Amino acid sequence: MTPILRGALIAFSLVVLLTAGSAFSQAIPVNPTYTGLFGSSDPTMTFLFEAPEAKATMVFIPGGEGRRGVKQDWTASHGYFSSYHFNVMLRSLSDPAVTSGKFNIVIFDSPADLPTANHWSAARESTDHLSRVEDVVRHYKERFGMPVWVMGHSMGSISITGLYKRLQDKKIESLVAGLILSGGENGTSFNYETTKLPILVLHHENDECVGNTPGHARKIYTRLREAGNSAAELVLIDSGTRSPDSNNPCRSGYHMYFGAGPNVAKVLDQYMNKHLGLR
Repeated sequence: MTPILRGALIAFSLVVLLTAGSAFSQAIPVNPTYTGLFGSSDPTMTFLFEAPEAKATMVFIPGGEGRRGVKQDWTASHGYFSSYHFNVMLRSLSDPAVTSGKFNIVIFDSPADLPTANHWSAARESTDHLSRVEDVVRHYKERFGMPVWVMGHSMGSISITGLYKRLQDKKIESLVAGLILSGGENGTSFNYETTKLPILVLHHENDECVGNTPGHARKIYTRLREAGNSAAELVLIDSGTRSPDSNNPCRSGYHMYFGAGPNVAKVLDQYMNKHLGLR
């Protein structure tokens, strides 16, 4: 073997070693199917972290106004994914070096702001928005042929509870394998008697956001269990700290699991793995 060929083989081997076991990532637009009067033709941008040995996919619906402005040319090195602690926690679920690495992670980005008022967002109950969430779930279920979980944090909890009621009305509940209601809004609810899929109610026990209280998380969990949902679980995170860089307790600190990322990832990983074979 010549020195040049030997060098090329060594270089190729290094590339394989460096990429083996790492998640593939890219921004992916999903075209909307809703064509109503108030619908938009703009695609819904999503960002995918594809796990090397995935068993399921989790679609994450952010809180706040729901729009970060993800662009087609964004990569995993963008600060929104590489520095923002919440998304660093989420993407670790696709990394077998950090968690079981069994979950593709999809971050949903609304093409328009979803306005909020008095700890609620009517825009998240709109047909256009819920149709977009359904479109994204269906896109990734068809792409991978695997179960899809949907997680909504804070205002995102309105999106996922609205989504599931929509799917129930359409009698296509099986589109989702499970739900994660994280730091949920106090006004959220389910059709308790008919909601039997796995639901993890996740909250920080010291959440200081006025509209998102641990007491409501306990209420949601209790009502699910009383209605016969044996797969519902409640986890209250007790680690982490207040954010040092923000005075808004609804956008930082305990509410956003600041400093508690590894613990939250462990809870999510264990719960979804526990219920992988149920749907």
